Amino acid sequence: MITLKAAAPLALVLSLLALSGAAASAPAATHAPVAKAAQAETDDEVVLPGRVASAIRRTQRSLDNAEEHIDEGEYRQAVTSLRGVRRNMYRADKAARRQMNAPAPPEGEDADVEETTTGPDSVIAVLTLDATISQSLSGLFDTNSKGVVDGLTHAMYRTLNARDRLLDSVIALDPEGAGADYADGMADTVDGYADEVATVTEALADDSLSTGGRKVLTKALTQVQATNAKVVAAFGGGE
Repeated sequence: MITLKAAAPLALVLSLLALSGAAASAPAATHAPVAKAAQAETDDEVVLPGRVASAIRRTQRSLDNAEEHIDEGEYRQAVTSLRGVRRNMYRADKAARRQMNAPAPPEGEDADVEETTTGPDSVIAVLTLDATISQSLSGLFDTNSKGVVDGLTHAMYRTLNARDRLLDSVIALDPEGAGADYADGMADTVDGYADEVATVTEALADDSLSTGGRKVLTKALTQVQATNAKVVAAFGGGE
């Protein structure tokens, strides 16, 4: 099981996932300091199911690899890594949806930690991942064209579309019922959507873009602006 703070920035999410992975493989004597260090950074810990945490890690690894290959001019490998971003993003989305739809166990019954995990923490972690993908990819169009832009385009649009579908599912929940469990956590993420709009806007203004890359980012900006407006309308009123 992996622990992280609900609605935390992805950097913290990933750092805690890394700590958990290190703790699993390190000698037993090192486990306690690692656990204490992680707990010191988070006041309200929740448990992400293993499949959600694993998919997040794999997606971030693919994204990191794509960035590294592009920086090194290894464009064929970059395109392969971008396919990995898409595949693993879908895995994370599917795993979060499974948690979103999982019934809560009866009160008072002893249950496995993963069985007691509810949807909000998983969904918010994956939505945070989606925003990270969008912002990271928007900066990779700079000076690139052809096959790299095609790979970036597929990864960008599929992530944005999957994210919008997941958000729509959350927004459609009864605010007096299941939706109430999402309200506070989603409210904490509202500013991140405005940051995403700013990042894509800066890429369009400052980067050296091919004709195709500019077209893709212009369309992406329209979509992330609409997503931002949707989130603000649904959750921007604060707690």
